[in-house]
Amino acid sequence: MSNLYHFLTISLLLYFTSSSSAVNCPKNCKCSWVLDSLGVDCSHKGLTEYPEFSDLPIDHLDLSGNHFDHFPTQLAAIGSLIYLDLSNNQIDHLDADALVGFTALRVLLLANNSFNSWVALNPSNVFQNAISLKQLSLSGNKLETFTGHKSEEALISESLTSLALEKCGITTVGGDHLINGLPALDRLSLSGNVITTLNNIPSSTLRVLELSNCSLLRIPATLTEGLPNLETLNVSWNFALELKDAIISDTLLELDASFCNLDTVNLSGFPSLTRARLRGNMLRKLDQSTFAVNTLLETVDLGRNSLRSLQADAFVNLKHLTTIDLSYNEIARLDMNLFRANDVLVSINLSRNVIEKFTKLVSNSLREVNLSGCEIIMIEGNALTGLPAIQRLDLSKTLIKEFPSNMRSETLQKLDLSNCKLSALRNTTFAGFPELAWLQLNGNRFTNPIPAGYFRSNQYLDAIWISDNPWICNCQDATFMDFYDYLTAPPQKLKDRNSVRCASPSHFYGKTWEGACANVWVPSGRTSRAERAWTTIMLCLLAIGVGTLIYTCVKKFVKSRKQRRNRDEYRQNRAEMMEIRAQNQRMLEEAGTPNAPNLYENHLPSYEDAIRMPKLERPAKSMVDLTESGHARRTKLRRSHTNPEGDADDNDDLMLDDRQRFRSEEMLSNRAKERTAHIIPFTRTGYVEYSNSRSRRLSVEDSRFPAAHLKSQNLQSAEKIANFQGYEHSPYTKRRPKVAEIPPFKRATMRPDSVEFLTDPEYDDQSKPGSPFARRKPKTPLAVRPLPPAVEDYFGSEQKARVSSSDDSDFQVIVEPEISSIAEVHNTSSSADGGASGSLERGRRKKRLNSVSRRASGNFTAAAADDSTSSSERDPIVVVHKPMRETLF
Repeated sequence: MSNLYHFLTISLLLYFTSSSSAVNCPKNCKCSWVLDSLGVDCSHKGLTEYPEFSDLPIDHLDLSGNHFDHFPTQLAAIGSLIYLDLSNNQIDHLDADALVGFTALRVLLLANNSFNSWVALNPSNVFQNAISLKQLSLSGNKLETFTGHKSEEALISESLTSLALEKCGITTVGGDHLINGLPALDRLSLSGNVITTLNNIPSSTLRVLELSNCSLLRIPATLTEGLPNLETLNVSWNFALELKDAIISDTLLELDASFCNLDTVNLSGFPSLTRARLRGNMLRKLDQSTFAVNTLLETVDLGRNSLRSLQADAFVNLKHLTTIDLSYNEIARLDMNLFRANDVLVSINLSRNVIEKFTKLVSNSLREVNLSGCEIIMIEGNALTGLPAIQRLDLSKTLIKEFPSNMRSETLQKLDLSNCKLSALRNTTFAGFPELAWLQLNGNRFTNPIPAGYFRSNQYLDAIWISDNPWICNCQDATFMDFYDYLTAPPQKLKDRNSVRCASPSHFYGKTWEGACANVWVPSGRTSRAERAWTTIMLCLLAIGVGTLIYTCVKKFVKSRKQRRNRDEYRQNRAEMMEIRAQNQRMLEEAGTPNAPNLYENHLPSYEDAIRMPKLERPAKSMVDLTESGHARRTKLRRSHTNPEGDADDNDDLMLDDRQRFRSEEMLSNRAKERTAHIIPFTRTGYVEYSNSRSRRLSVEDSRFPAAHLKSQNLQSAEKIANFQGYEHSPYTKRRPKVAEIPPFKRATMRPDSVEFLTDPEYDDQSKPGSPFARRKPKTPLAVRPLPPAVEDYFGSEQKARVSSSDDSDFQVIVEPEISSIAEVHNTSSSADGGASGSLERGRRKKRLNSVSRRASGNFTAAAADDSTSSSERDPIVVVHKPMRETLF
C-alpha cells in the first residue's frame, strides 16, 4: 500500500509538473521546469540557425552539439538567462561586444569549438561585459599558451571564479596575468595539456589547481610559494612524476597523486593534509615515517599498490584517520594491533589481497571490514571479539567452506557470505548474532533447505538472499515447506524470490520454487486472513479501475463514432444539396419553352385580365385534360355524349360549365420553373380597390401594376399556381362573385332567352355593355354538333356561332307552387290557339327537365318532372338563374 501511495503521489506530481510546463517551447527543443526555473534543451539536434525563444523566461539553455558558427548575441534580450551551453559547436570568434547585455549570465560553456588563438576570443574586452560571469569553459580549443606576455591575449574578468582550459594544446603556463586580469579566480583546470614549462602562477585567491595528465616530470617548489591559499592539488596520471623534493604548502588539504608510478612519497611538506590519494602507484611498504608529519589525515587511499607488509606502527600517528583503503595489494597477514591507536577509524577495505586466514583485529571504533575477494580458507572463532562496534562484515568471494558456529557479535547487522563454497549450516551458526538483519547466502552450494529453527535467534532478520544455489525441490518435504513459509510469510524476507530455482529433480530443473511446487503447496490455503482481505480489496480496486477505464474508452469510442457518423451524414447531405443546386442551375440555364412566360415576370394576372384570356370550348378540370392526346380526348367526350347516365365521377369531370375561364396552356406550362425560381417576398405599398364587378386590383402610383423594377414574387400564389390541378384548387375559387338577389316580382321570366335579365336584377340594355355575359347568345339545341377545339380563338377576327343545348344551360327549373308566373298565364292563354304548338312546347320543357335533373349538383336541386302528368296538372315552372359556381377568376 505504501508503494501504491508513493506511486500515486509521484504520478500526481508529474501530472501537475507537465501541466504547468505548458509553454510555447521552440521546435526541436525540450522545455522543463525545475521548481521555478525553466530549462530549455536544444542539444544535439543538428541545428544551424538559432531557435526563436520569443519571451520565454529561460534560466538554463543548452545549445550544445549543433552546427552554430557564431555567438548568439540576440539572447541578451533574455534577462533571466544564467546558464548558457554552446559547447561542441563551430564558433570561431567572439566580437568585443558579444556579451553586452548578458548581465545575469553566470555560466558560459564554449568547450570544443573552433577558436584557434586567444586573439579570436578578444579576452581582454569581451568577458568584462558579463559582470556576473562566474564559470567559463574553453576546453578543447587550440589556445597553445596561457601567459601574460601579450596584453591582447590576457584574459580579464573581475567576476570569474572558475576557468577550465583542458586539452587546449597549452605548452607554456606562467605569468602574473592571474593577479592582474583574474582577481577573483578560485579554480583553474589545465588537465590534458602537454605542459613542458610550468612557471609560477601567482594568485592570492586560487584554491584548486588541476594538472592531471600533463606529462609533468616534477613540481617546482616555487609553484606552491606563489599560491598562498592553495587547498587542492591534482597531479594524477603524470606517469613520470617524482615527489622526492620537499614541496611545502601549509594550506594544502587534499593531494591527488594517483597513477604516477611513485615508489616513494614524501609528504612531510604538507602538515595540514587531510586527504591523500596515492592509488595506483608502486609503493611497497609503509612504516612510521611515511605519515609522521601528517597527523591530520582523515582519508588515505593506498589501493592498487604493491604493499606486502605493514608495520604495526605505520598508522600510529594518524589520530584522525577515519577511512583507509588497502585493496588490491599483496598483503598476506595483518597485525592484530595495526589499528588499535586509531580511535576514530570507521572503515577499512582489505579486499583483493592474499590473506588466507581471518584473524583477530583490535579496534574499538571499526564498524565496517571488507575482506571480499581474498583467499581466506579459514576463519577464527574469536575474529570478531576485538571489534565491539562491528556492524558490517563482507566475506564474499572467498574460499571458505564452513562458517564457524561459535562466532559472536552483539552489533553485527550485515553479513555477506555470497559466492563462497558453503554447503551446510549448523543450528548455532547465526545464533551469536542477535542484531543480524541482512544475510546473503546466494552463490553457494546449498542443496537442502535450511530449517527455519536455525534463525530463531535472529529476530530482526528481514532480508535473505539464497539464489544461485543448486536446490533440490522435494515438494513433499515438510522442512522444505516450512523454510519456504518462513521466507515468504509477511513481511517477506526473501529478496530474490524470482531467482530461486530448482536444480533437481530433472523435471523441475530451472523452475522456480512456486512453479515447481504450486500444485502441492497450495499457497492460498496457507495465507493469512489479513493477506486475503488485502488481496481482495486490491483486486476490487483494480477491477473498479479497469472497469472505469473500459467504460471511459467505450464512451469516448461511441461519442467519436457518433460524431464521425454525423460528419459523414452532414457531408452527404451537403453533397446532395450541392448536386440539387447544380441541377436546378442547369435547368434554369436551359432554353425555355416557346410559350413559357418570363421567370422574372410570373406574377398573377388580375381578374379583368384573366377573363379576357382565351376560353375553353369544352369543360376541363385539370391540365391532364389539356395534355391528353387527341384519341383519348375524343374517346372521353364521346363517352360523355353517348352515356349520359354514366358514373358520377365521369360526369363531374366532363360536365363543367364551359363559360369558366381558365388560364391558357401557355400560362400554365412553366410550373416547374416557377416552383424552383428564387422567390423574394415583398411588402405591398399600394392600396386595394374594387371594380364594379367586385374584382380586386392593387393600385401603386395610379397604375394597376407596379413598375418592372418593383415587381417581385408572391410565394403563396406562386406555389398554388405551380401546384394547380383543377378549378377546385385554384386560389381564385375563394373569390365569390356577386350573386344577384331576384325580387319576387321579377322572378317571372319575361325574356327567357335573356341571360343578363336573370343575372342582374337591375338589368338594363345599356347598363353593362362590356360584360362578358352580354356577348353570349342563347343556345339552340342541336341533335349533333361537332366537337369544339380545346382552346377557343376568342380574339380571332371571325367568331363562330355558339350552339346551345340543354346540357350547357346555366338555368334550372324549380317548382314554385305559391307564385304563379307570367309564363304559366301565357301558356294557358295560348293553349287555345292550337294543340300542335302546345304539344311542341311541352316536349321541349320535358327534355329540358330531364337534362337539368341529371346535371343538378351541389346546393341546387331540380324538381323531377313526371312523364305521366300532363302539363295542366304540373306546378307552374319558373326559370330562374342558378347561382354562379366558384370559378377560377
